[in-house]
Amino acid sequence: MNSIICRLRLVPNAPTKAVILSKFLMNRWGCIHGQSIKIRLGNKTLISRVVGTRGQEPVIYLPPSIVRQLAIPYLGETRASFANRQLRLGPVLAILTTGFTGSPSQPFGSRSSLFRQFILAGMEERPFFYVFTPEMVNWANRTISGWFYRKDESGNWGWVRMTAPFPDVIYERVPNRKSESLPQVQVCRERLTRLGHSRIFNQGFFNKWTVHERLCRHPDTYDLIPETSLSPSIETIRHMIAKYGMVYLKPSGGSLGLGIFRITRDPNGGYYCRFRNGDKNSLYRFRSLEKLIHHAFGNQKSRIHRYLVQQGIRLIKYQGRPVDFRVHLHKDRTGEWQIVGIGAKAAGPGSVTTHVRTGGSLLSAPELLRKVFGPEAPRVEVDIRNAAIRVAKTLERQVNGPLGELGMDIGVDRDLRVWLFEVNSKPGRHIFHHPSLRQAGWRSARYITEYSLKLANFL
Repeated sequence: MNSIICRLRLVPNAPTKAVILSKFLMNRWGCIHGQSIKIRLGNKTLISRVVGTRGQEPVIYLPPSIVRQLAIPYLGETRASFANRQLRLGPVLAILTTGFTGSPSQPFGSRSSLFRQFILAGMEERPFFYVFTPEMVNWANRTISGWFYRKDESGNWGWVRMTAPFPDVIYERVPNRKSESLPQVQVCRERLTRLGHSRIFNQGFFNKWTVHERLCRHPDTYDLIPETSLSPSIETIRHMIAKYGMVYLKPSGGSLGLGIFRITRDPNGGYYCRFRNGDKNSLYRFRSLEKLIHHAFGNQKSRIHRYLVQQGIRLIKYQGRPVDFRVHLHKDRTGEWQIVGIGAKAAGPGSVTTHVRTGGSLLSAPELLRKVFGPEAPRVEVDIRNAAIRVAKTLERQVNGPLGELGMDIGVDRDLRVWLFEVNSKPGRHIFHHPSLRQAGWRSARYITEYSLKLANFL
C-alpha cells in the first residue's frame, strides 16, 4: 500500500467526528466530502467523516477527540495511506526489550544508545517509534506507555515517555535467553500478536542444534555445515577427534563464545584442551579424554548432554592468528536480504574463539582478504556473501515469524572452502565499531525501520 508523509495538525474547533483533509489529499485519494471512513493508528480505529478544505500540501487536520481516541502520542509529520475507505496513519513501530532502569536519561541502561540509534536512523520515514517493556503495557486501555527519543521545545534531544497505541510492528531486542524465558515476556508477545495484531520480527533466540539440523539437511546449505553431534558421548568425541584431529565442544544454547572447549589430539598421546578460564585463556594437556571431560565438567557430567561436538576447521590465519568473518544482514524495504557489513575477527593469543571479549581483534575484511588471498580475494569475498544469503533464505523459510536481521560467523579454511559456524537472531554490533564500517552501522540501524514499513504494509 502506497503511503505519503503528511502533517497532522490539531484543530480545536473542528467537528468532533470529522477528519479534515487538504484539497491535495482529497484529490490524490479520491475522497468525497462527507463520506464515512475508518481511521487507524496501530491497533486503534474509529469511524469518522471526511471534510475537505483548501490547501495544496498533504495536511490532515484532527479534532482533540480523535487525537485522544487514537492515542496519537504527538502531532507533526507521519505517513498516511488511504484505500477501501480506510485512512491509516503511522506506522507505529516499537522495540520490545527488558531491563527498564527508571532513569530518564538512560531508561534502558547501556542499551539506550543502541535504541536511540535505531530510532534516529529511521526518523526521516516519520514512523511513531518507541521502546517498551512488558510492564509498560496497559491491557485495559490497549495502549503502551513507551519511551520516545525526541526534541523538546528548546531543541534538545532526549528520552520522553508518552502513551501510544499497540504497534503495527515489533522488533524484538530482549537482551538474553534468561529474559526471553520470563513469563511476562512470553505473555506480552502472545497477547500483542493476538489482541493488537502486531507483527513481531526476530522473535526469540536460535538454538544451535535446531539451526544445524535445518541447514545440514537442506540442499542449498548442507555443504556449509561442519559435522556436528548433539549430547555426545565420550566415544563420539573420541571418534570425531580421530577423524578431524580437532573438535569444539559448545553449549547448544550458548552465545558470546562462552563455555567453549577446543580439543586437539597430541601426536605423542593424550589431548590438549583450550578454554576460557575466568578472564584468561588456558591450555591444558590430559593423558586421557576421560580426565579432560572430568576436568571440564567435574561431578556434573550430565551437563555434557546440553553440549554439541563440532568438527574443527583449520581456518586461514593472519599474522599467525586464526581468522573468521562476522557477516551482518538485513531485509530491505522490498523484503530482500542485503549484506550490510563484513568484519574480520582474528583470535586473541591462545583464545578458543575470535570474540573481542576473549582478546580477539576486529579487522577490515577487504584489507585482510587482500593480504591473505591476493588476487583471489574478490572470489573469496563473493563466496562468503553468497553463502550468507543462501543461509538466510533457507533459514527464514523454517522459523516461526519473520526475520529481518541476522548475524553469521563464517570461516574460510586453507583450501578456500567456506563454512558456517553460527547464526544469531540477536546479533551484536561490535563490527560497526571499526572505522571502515561505521557508515554501515548507520545503514544497518536504518534497515530496521525500512523493513518494518514493509511488514506494516506502508510501502
